[in-house]
Amino acid sequence: MRKFEFQKAYEEIEIAGNVYRVDFSDAKIKEYQQEFFAFQDDIKKLESVDETKLSEEDQWKHFEELKTLVKKIINTVLGEDSFEPLYKAAGKSVMNMLDLVWHLAEIVNDRKTRNLEDKKSKYVKGKKK
Repeated sequence: MRKFEFQKAYEEIEIAGNVYRVDFSDAKIKEYQQEFFAFQDDIKKLESVDETKLSEEDQWKHFEELKTLVKKIINTVLGEDSFEPLYKAAGKSVMNMLDLVWHLAEIVNDRKTRNLEDKKSKYVKGKKK
């Protein structure tokens, strides 16, 4: 008798001593992709602003916008209310949190790409020359 078992539809990631579960259901992958694309667009808009021409108050607002974007993507991928303890563990550094965002984007992309490539190699035979 053959046996089939489903792979886990999630991956656990340890960050700053805590374990977080990243859900890889179809709906969540779609949500992550939409959020990461929106995040990249928003980051480009923020980067296009010449901060040297902003008042000190506007520079702070600009920085807070970045923090809000990071918070949104972290909470989307790792679960609501994940941002604050991680932000504290990151030394209250948005730059450290950005590193985490890019790491999470890589994990999501690797999982999606790996699954597609595994299935393709398993079910599509190579062409003979």
